[in-house]
Amino acid sequence: MDPQEHVIEIEFEDRPRLAFEIFEVFEQHSIDKSSLEVVSHQGKLFMAVKIRCPGNVQTSQVTEQISAIPSVVAVRFRDYMPYEEKERQLQTILNSVSEGIIALDAEGNVQHMNDTACRMFACSHDAIIGKSAALVFPPHAAILESLKAGLPFSNKEQRIRLGGKEMHFFISCTPVLNPKNAVIGVVASIKDYQQAEEITSKMNQQWSNVSFEAIVHQSAIMKQIIGIARIVAQGTSTILLRGESGTGKELFAKAIHFESKRCSAPFLAINCGALPDTLLESELFGYEPGSFTGALRSGKKGLFEQADNGTLFLDEIGEISPQMQVRLLRVLQEQTIRRIGGERDIPVNVRIIAATNRNLEGLIKQGLFREDLYYRLNVIPLTIPPLRERREDIPLIAQHLIRKICLKLGKPEKYLTNESLAFLLAQDYPGNIRQLENVLELAVNLEQTQALHLTYFANLAAHPPAASRADASEIRIPLPADGNWPPLKEIMRQVEKQILARIMADAPSSRKAGNRLGVSNTTILKKRKKHNL
Repeated sequence: MDPQEHVIEIEFEDRPRLAFEIFEVFEQHSIDKSSLEVVSHQGKLFMAVKIRCPGNVQTSQVTEQISAIPSVVAVRFRDYMPYEEKERQLQTILNSVSEGIIALDAEGNVQHMNDTACRMFACSHDAIIGKSAALVFPPHAAILESLKAGLPFSNKEQRIRLGGKEMHFFISCTPVLNPKNAVIGVVASIKDYQQAEEITSKMNQQWSNVSFEAIVHQSAIMKQIIGIARIVAQGTSTILLRGESGTGKELFAKAIHFESKRCSAPFLAINCGALPDTLLESELFGYEPGSFTGALRSGKKGLFEQADNGTLFLDEIGEISPQMQVRLLRVLQEQTIRRIGGERDIPVNVRIIAATNRNLEGLIKQGLFREDLYYRLNVIPLTIPPLRERREDIPLIAQHLIRKICLKLGKPEKYLTNESLAFLLAQDYPGNIRQLENVLELAVNLEQTQALHLTYFANLAAHPPAASRADASEIRIPLPADGNWPPLKEIMRQVEKQILARIMADAPSSRKAGNRLGVSNTTILKKRKKHNL
């Protein structure tokens, strides 16, 4: 008869040589042991052993012998080993979610893969578990990058070809760390493009649902600020976001709203510094029919009314005039608004999030900003640090921006070289993330290879020539006097031609010119011909 596999569970009281005596019984009956697990449950000790019994062995005789051993409390059979039951429970949990879940160990081998992920990648558990993730993912896939660098990724877009079929999905990765903070694996959740299409189509819209997960970061200071923002998001108090231009104040405002109890109500935003007083007033408070020439016959609800029960984001609050400050102060004090040309007060329930890059305290001293309005706005102050104070975030933000720019321009995703990353880390970024994005977009437009060599392009974008200078170090593009701009492609062609001419004037060969720009000498030769250089 063929050997039969069983799992035997032994409840025992600990004493020396107990395991030896139990194993002696197995030896007497030529029983093989394939796995052993000792667990403690509710103060009791249990030993679970997976065994293979020869067909002629009576398991009842084995259990009787083990039961007779001193310190053995009880012997019984069970269906699975404890670790197998935990794995089955874990697999059931993983299979209950709609996203694909994949877990890798430190060597990049697949340890877990739920049914959704198996369907996505057209594979079975038996075919992939214990195998290298490289069978499914290309070398630069986010899950392998996360494992290698020990860095998390959130909603990173990926396109891969598998079995002649292109897969398009979004992946979020979280490294698994041991108590010594060494990376011992990574867990990834995957949404296919159809699942995520609705979400991603809203990401660039003003009223999109943005969580704190969309704020790319890994620095301690940003983790601290986001932690505070998550807490205050649950309240209704007014928040004042401080920070330099380009630090992401509107992104924070959206995240606070969409993780608050008001998330199902509107989030509306207005740039107070971009509108004249009359227009800003009508936009904020609305107007009654016939209030002024050009007014709608039906009148108009202002943003305060439209955002009722939701959130209104007032960007560049430090730019509003003294007259508008008075009107805004009344709204914050009374929780009512009055339309232009109206005679009745309309109650509104709106949470205000204001933002500024100005020194409001200095404006108060100059008499340009009301002190009472300042205290109404500055209930919960949150200061977002500039990019130069959180350089650890630059690699993640840069690659995130490159991915977004490549998608917008319809180009394959590009990657930073080590030299380019070192260059980016050394900059001060007075324009913060907005400046970084401009540098990267210029480089993506001009770079012909998959790897981005930024040094030259970053200098070009970060340090534009002064208007009063007209020397040989400038990149000069004629500005159209009539406002009829040439296509962006033509502007880029002019920039590329001037860069090549400048590089070739200093480089003795096309190979050296290519080295300076990070391209091959063949590419230089082709472009020389293209531009008649």
